[in-house]
Amino acid sequence: MFLVLRCPARIRAGALGDWDLAPGWYVYVGSARRNLAQRVARHRRLAESGEGRYHWHVDALLMHPDFRLERVETHPGADEHALLRETLRAPAAQVPVPGFGASDCRSGCPAHLVYLPPGSRKPPA
Repeated sequence: MFLVLRCPARIRAGALGDWDLAPGWYVYVGSARRNLAQRVARHRRLAESGEGRYHWHVDALLMHPDFRLERVETHPGADEHALLRETLRAPAAQVPVPGFGASDCRSGCPAHLVYLPPGSRKPPA
């Protein structure tokens, strides 16, 4: 999932607390082993309305008025951890909130959210 933030924003990421985020691209890598279409539809609804029930860390971004959901890509059968490692190899890629989206991760991922600052190359389509 690719989100863009055009101005500084403060989010509350559940038990991870409050975080100040900088403008730029945010790439969230998650998995939906079941009900992929329903999960993507839910993410889009939250992003469009800005309202809903908070369930996952990414909901804090989707419901925030300063974040815009740019696009969602699905890779059925792909390893989310491998996709995350690939995203983290991008020049200037950073982990903005340690543990974000990775509370149940057993692969040692620092987070499932990656930040790419303004001026860095736009995430691949």
